[in-house]
Amino acid sequence: MISNTKMNLGQLLIRQGVLDEDQLAHATSEHKRTGIPLAKILIRLGMVSEDTLTSILGVQMQSATKMRIGEMLLAQKYITQEQLDQALEEQKKTGKRLGRTLVDLKFMPEERLVEILSKQFEVPYVRLENFALDPDAYTYLPEDLCKAYKVVPLFLSKGEDDRRVQREALTIAMTDPTNMRVINIVKFKVKMEVDIVMASDADVVKTIERVFAGHGASNEESLAELISESKEGEELETVERGQGNSDEPELTDEEGRAVVKIVTTLIHEAIARHASDIHLEPQETFLKLRYRIDGDLQVMSPIPARLMPQILSRIKLLSKMDIAEKRKPLDGRFTVRYKGSEVDLRVSSFPISLRKRGVCEKIVMRILDPNSGQFPLKDMGFDPRVLKQFIDAINAPNGIVLVTGPTGSGKSTTLYASIREILDSTINISTMEDPVELNIDGVNQGQINNAAGFTFAAGIRALLRQDPDVIMIGEMRDQETSSMAIEAALTGHLVFSTLHTNDAAGAFPRLLEMGLEPFLVSTAIKGVLAQRLVRRICKYCKEPVEISQSLRDELHLDPSMQFYHGKGCDKCDGSGYKGRCGIYEFLVPNETVRNLIIKRSSGDVIKRAAMQECDMITLRMDGIQKALDGHTTLEQAIGASAADD
Repeated sequence: MISNTKMNLGQLLIRQGVLDEDQLAHATSEHKRTGIPLAKILIRLGMVSEDTLTSILGVQMQSATKMRIGEMLLAQKYITQEQLDQALEEQKKTGKRLGRTLVDLKFMPEERLVEILSKQFEVPYVRLENFALDPDAYTYLPEDLCKAYKVVPLFLSKGEDDRRVQREALTIAMTDPTNMRVINIVKFKVKMEVDIVMASDADVVKTIERVFAGHGASNEESLAELISESKEGEELETVERGQGNSDEPELTDEEGRAVVKIVTTLIHEAIARHASDIHLEPQETFLKLRYRIDGDLQVMSPIPARLMPQILSRIKLLSKMDIAEKRKPLDGRFTVRYKGSEVDLRVSSFPISLRKRGVCEKIVMRILDPNSGQFPLKDMGFDPRVLKQFIDAINAPNGIVLVTGPTGSGKSTTLYASIREILDSTINISTMEDPVELNIDGVNQGQINNAAGFTFAAGIRALLRQDPDVIMIGEMRDQETSSMAIEAALTGHLVFSTLHTNDAAGAFPRLLEMGLEPFLVSTAIKGVLAQRLVRRICKYCKEPVEISQSLRDELHLDPSMQFYHGKGCDKCDGSGYKGRCGIYEFLVPNETVRNLIIKRSSGDVIKRAAMQECDMITLRMDGIQKALDGHTTLEQAIGASAADD
């Protein structure tokens, strides 16, 4: 690992404040000219003392002799022979490493142990407390991996090795440099070389907490800080400007860098908070920023009006939109790397008119995180009886399974979970989506492009020639698409799709309104799932709550029924809610329901028949049950099933 020490020496010294960039550049040029090791040149030039270099590197420059750790500790008089013997006995019982055993027995502090190990393995030893971490480095490793293996990503470096071969490397700090399994896991994850430095266990744990404490407060502070740095005097300047269409003042280089930082930070913060959308809305005196979290929009720190045009242009540039075109709506897309994984953002601009500023653009970014929303069906909150019925339906050899509900009710998540449930190498699954929100390995996913003639109807025709077993259609939105979907179902294919209706029974009149034949609809539909999303009570501040007698009487609730709410805490930002869960209603048509469809009966008539003859659990019933189980509040359950009376 000596070459590793050479490779990282300059960066380590800079990031610990021992050298500056100019000094390193001068020493590096001397190293290339003379071939003398960089460490010796730094000492000869008087830039670093040998004691300082030794304490940072943890390597005796003049000696590469390796000793057993016990022998080294005895030689340095850090422990006595009696302590070593006792530790060796304890080690036989616990199976732990000798060094860890010595620390556990309090024969030596952990910092001393790390220094000794560092000398033994010739790996640099660093203290991370004031280490200048590279903010890009920790996007390459996810938080759970860092915590599981006690690894801290420090910085990225590019350059030539001793053989003049270009190399890119991620430098990480870890407590055990001999653990090749962890090093190989990190290499596989980051797809580049990995250089190792050592740090104490406590130092590593504390730094991981500091780096990844981003699911709330620290990221918010960093965004607020960035904004406040650019905010001074903004309100007054906007008022003085008067005319909205006047040109914005040129930004300085520093302000230009602030724009890039603000855009990066607001996107990272939104992903960390598990937001589904980012709204940037121009106002007369500021740019309003809101995140949609758990279905509700939350207002964040406002962005100064001075930076508004540049921030909107920066996002349009990232999305490959025409930044000169501000008069018509535009669409774009880009991908960011966050904590080791890629997240897609779908961007939409919409021209709005302000009284003073004239035409501006509102931008909404939809966050398509492949790591969120991937739930197996069994974890999605289905009633056990409904889950069995639904799994039976999606494993049927043919027919149509519909998922209904308003926009944002989780229909796509349910369809993706259904596909993953039945995914098998023996069947051909193809989809047509607008847009493709989540890529699934082993599934052929088609992106609708109306401008190019790739419509839902044209896509179904093409797919039927692709020998499919299962077809997923993003939405049955017109007669042509719906009739072809039914035709596919009747010719031996299983079709998944969505529809916008208030409840499960309402899907049948909706399809008949499109002009489909009742007998075809009644035959092809194997099941209709209606769903809503309700906010989940925060588990940290959940407590019982009293329900008024008038509400109990109105809903026919038994006096013994206990409901819950969240009183609000730091974990849920005082809202009492954290996350969301689904409520479901699944209608499997029987003969009575099919006859009602053929008679073109209303949705209410079909629903009553399904409740009486199919024992259908309605949205209202499922919502109240989830409120009783403490998953959500009674208000959320009633509000989400308001149309389900």
